[in-house]
Amino acid sequence: MIGYLLLLLFTILNLGESIAVKEYAKRHGSGGMLMNAVIALFSALFFLVTDKGGFYVPEGMLPFALINVCLYAAGFYFTFIAFRIGPYGLTSLISHFSLAITAFYGIIFLKEPISIFTYVGFALIACAMFLINRRDNSKSGEGGRISAKWLVCILTSVTANGFIAILTRTQQIRWNDTCSNEFQVISIGGCFVLLAILGIITDRDKLLHVLKHGSLYGAVAGVFNGAKNFTTLAIYLYLPISIVGSLQTGLGMVLAYLAAIFVYKEKYTLFQQLGVLAGALAVLLLAI
Repeated sequence: MIGYLLLLLFTILNLGESIAVKEYAKRHGSGGMLMNAVIALFSALFFLVTDKGGFYVPEGMLPFALINVCLYAAGFYFTFIAFRIGPYGLTSLISHFSLAITAFYGIIFLKEPISIFTYVGFALIACAMFLINRRDNSKSGEGGRISAKWLVCILTSVTANGFIAILTRTQQIRWNDTCSNEFQVISIGGCFVLLAILGIITDRDKLLHVLKHGSLYGAVAGVFNGAKNFTTLAIYLYLPISIVGSLQTGLGMVLAYLAAIFVYKEKYTLFQQLGVLAGALAVLLLAI
């Protein structure tokens, strides 16, 4: 039960982060590198503040963390661009597919046990992915408003975030959950440094703009991101990663759809609505 409650908390935190990012992108837009550096800074600070066992980095962890630095930078930046140039709902819905990558990792590499309900849930997730991505240009829904640039950004984001989850779980297993905060501080803190350097190089003229308009949004999104990732570490102690990834995908899709409808007043085609329904059914089956 604790694991499922943590899953719900993760989904709410993820929703809050995505809305904060979308609001900045919609209202102020520019300075993506620097804005995401602000988000990464507050996320890293969250893990630094919540660390209680002393800061210890075991031998062999640094290569994992450095890879994660690049993955976090790609995930943060390309997610931001996708939210800036695309509709909130569709971007958020597709972004949740990154968590399905972890499900296959758990089954194939960690040999986690699965049941018939798991297979059906996976099939429904795949069905949801197909339906949500299906466009009907004869309708006025958001499905007809995507560009090649948006597609490249969201697919890069999905891939990066999927492998972040895999690396996070890998280090957790390897070091017996003793250095998870340290791993996140190095990963996300390094991401902050990388994005800040790239931002100063590419968006130097946007620095004051981001500090003025993005500090609050960045702080909110960063704290949500840190709390979300912290919650994920706890979830892995209660549930197999294969189930966690699938449940996060399905539940996240449902809440993202509701936010898009009621907060952003976006419209969707029948196929996309059926995709969300398939995701909701997958949640029920995977929770059994």
